[in-house]
Amino acid sequence: MYKIGICDDDKILCSVLEEQIYELSKEIEIKADVEVWYSGESIQKDLKKGIELDLLFLDIELVHKNGIAVGNFIRSEMENMQTHIVYISARESYAMQLFKVQPLDFLIKPISKENIREVLIRSVKQKSSADACFEYQKGSSVFRVPLRNIAYFMSMDKKIIIVKKDEKEEFYGKLKNIAKTLPADFLMIHQSYIINQAYVSEYSYEMVKMADGEHLNISKPYRKETRSKIMQHQKAKMSDGIL
Repeated sequence: MYKIGICDDDKILCSVLEEQIYELSKEIEIKADVEVWYSGESIQKDLKKGIELDLLFLDIELVHKNGIAVGNFIRSEMENMQTHIVYISARESYAMQLFKVQPLDFLIKPISKENIREVLIRSVKQKSSADACFEYQKGSSVFRVPLRNIAYFMSMDKKIIIVKKDEKEEFYGKLKNIAKTLPADFLMIHQSYIINQAYVSEYSYEMVKMADGEHLNISKPYRKETRSKIMQHQKAKMSDGIL
């Protein structure tokens, strides 16, 4: 079941969007379950209770707690980098404010059915590719870790530490060899770090801040390439190129 949320204080828009999502989900052959909220406060309350979403259509101009605040709550306080957030707005002037939230897309009202179709297909495809795993050997056993759960790899002495949301795993290996096996979403920013871009909450030329609050240095040889790839990553996720 693909769990989709809508959060907008325009009840008519919510109703139309919900109906179109159900229609399109049948066309692209996914089973969707849609939930609707009319305020930032109400969705945050339910998220704290454990509601999980694969995809969220989130209005930026909510009356009290706006969509940017809700997005930051999801990414920072909930440490949830897995839910795809699609911002919706009547204005285009929010580009740089959205970087930390890493939205899947940004749609301008009125939203066309084709826009929704494209977002649904892209979200499902990205979720499917996120099911890929990283494999490593420890002793005589082989372990598999979903790539979506890995925030970053850290090299310490001869050990590789896999840093996940709630725990760490370690094994013996070389970071450069690991880098060759990972998809483009993973970046080597230092001889001791490979990061998953989905877990970057803040970026500067010399440092990245990860979702767990850890600050990782970008060494000089990697700075130019890291900046380029992070910006490419954001542009690829935002179909209208607002970042």
